[in-house]
Amino acid sequence: MRVLKFLAIVVFLSFGALASFAQGGYEDLLFEEVEVENPVYMPVLGIGFGYINYYGELQNDFKILIQGQPTYRINLFQYIDKKHSWKLNANTMFNLGGEGNIVGYERNYNDTTKNANFQTSLFSIGFNVEYAFGNIFQGERKIRPFVSLGAEYIDLGNTKSDILDADGILYNYQTDGTIRVNGDIVTRDYEYETNFRDLESYYGRTDNKFEKSTFALVADLGLDFKVSNRVALRLASSLHYTWTDDLDGISSENTAGRIGDSKKDMFSYSYVSLNIDLFSEAKTKIIESYFADVTGDFDYSLIADSDNDQVLDLRDDCPGTPAGVAVNDTTGCPFDDDGDGIPNYIDKEQFSEKGAIVDEFGAELSPNKIRESLYQELDAVKRTEMYMMPIGMGWSKYTEMTNVEIPEKYKKLDSDGDAYISFDELLEAISKFFDFDSEFTTEDIYDLNNFFFAQ
Repeated sequence: MRVLKFLAIVVFLSFGALASFAQGGYEDLLFEEVEVENPVYMPVLGIGFGYINYYGELQNDFKILIQGQPTYRINLFQYIDKKHSWKLNANTMFNLGGEGNIVGYERNYNDTTKNANFQTSLFSIGFNVEYAFGNIFQGERKIRPFVSLGAEYIDLGNTKSDILDADGILYNYQTDGTIRVNGDIVTRDYEYETNFRDLESYYGRTDNKFEKSTFALVADLGLDFKVSNRVALRLASSLHYTWTDDLDGISSENTAGRIGDSKKDMFSYSYVSLNIDLFSEAKTKIIESYFADVTGDFDYSLIADSDNDQVLDLRDDCPGTPAGVAVNDTTGCPFDDDGDGIPNYIDKEQFSEKGAIVDEFGAELSPNKIRESLYQELDAVKRTEMYMMPIGMGWSKYTEMTNVEIPEKYKKLDSDGDAYISFDELLEAISKFFDFDSEFTTEDIYDLNNFFFAQ
C-alpha cells in the first residue's frame, strides 16, 4: 500500500502536463472576409516565348511548330467589360541573338533559278481585341478558351540571304544537284551574309525596292489555365497575314532571278505565356468590425469564458481560475514561475528547486516528511475499484519525448538490457527500497522516478 501511494503521487504530478486544447479566440469573430463589389482591375503583364513558322513561296526551314529560334513576346491586357469576357491587348514580338527567327529555303534540280533562301529577325508591335466566351463559360473556371483579332506593324529591316560562299563568290546551282564555285563542288555554309538591300539589282528591283516594313492581320486562339487569382498560364497560336510579298524576297515584283507569285506571305506563332496581375485590387478583403455578429444559430459556447480570465473555455487549460489572478494568455493558467505545479498566487515558496516535491501550498517537502507520509496506514482498495491512468512514454513535466541514456548508477536496474527503465523495473526498485533491501538513498529514488518519466 505504501508503494501504491508513492506511485499515485508520481502519476498525479505527471498527468497534469498531458492535456492541451486547440488555439483560437473570440477576436477572430471581429474579422470577416468579404467580396469587393467593384474591384479596380489594372493592366495585366504577360511574358512568354514561342516559335515562328513561315508560309510563302519558299519552304519553311522548320518541320514542327516548336522548332527553331525562340521568339519572345510581351503582352499587356486590360479588361473592357464587367464580366471579363473582353480584353484589349497590346503586345510586341522580338528575338534575341544574331540568328533570325524566320528561315525559309527552296531546292530545285530542274530549274536552277529556283534555289533561294532567306533569314530574318522581325520585330512587331500589335493590338487586338480578345473574347473569352463569357456567355458560354460563366463564372470562375480553371481552363478557359479564347479568340482574338487584331493588327500589327512589322519591321523587316534585317532580312538576309546566303547566296555567297565564305570568299564572297556566288553559288552556282547545277541540274545534277551539286553546288559549284569556280568549278569545284561545295556545300552551303549557311552564313546569311547578304542583306536584301544589296540584292535589289540581282532580282531586278532597282526601281521597285524591297519593302522595309509591313502591316499584318492577326488571328489568335488558345487556352488560359488559371494558376491563382493573379497568375494564369496561356497556350496559344496565332496566324499573321502580312500585307507584303517581300518577307522572303521572292515576289511577283521581281524581274530577274527567282520570280514569285502575287500571294502575300504569312507566318504562324505558337507560344506559351505567363500572365501576372501585379496591380489590380484584390477580389476579397478582410474587414474588422467593432462588434462581433453572434445572432441567429450562433453557438455561444464558442465564446464562453466561465472564469472571466479573458481566455475562452475552448482553450482554457485551467478553468475556474479565481477572479483577479493573472493568467497566461495562451493556456489560461495562473503563472507558476518556479514550475512546481503550484501557481504563484498560492505558492508560499516561489523559488523551489526544479523537480522538488512540494505540498499543496508550494512548500518543499523534506525527505523525512515524504517518508512519514508513505508509512501512513491506508484503507484497502478493491482491485475492481482501481483503474490505470495512461502515461505517455517519454514524457515528464519538464521534458518532451527524448532518448535519454540511463545514468550509470541505475543501469543495473535494466534487467532485460533494452536500455530503458520499464515500469516493472521501477516498481521493483521502489519495493526493494521500502523493504530496506536497496543501496539507494531517498534522493536516489526521487531521481530514479524523475528519470523514468523523462525517458
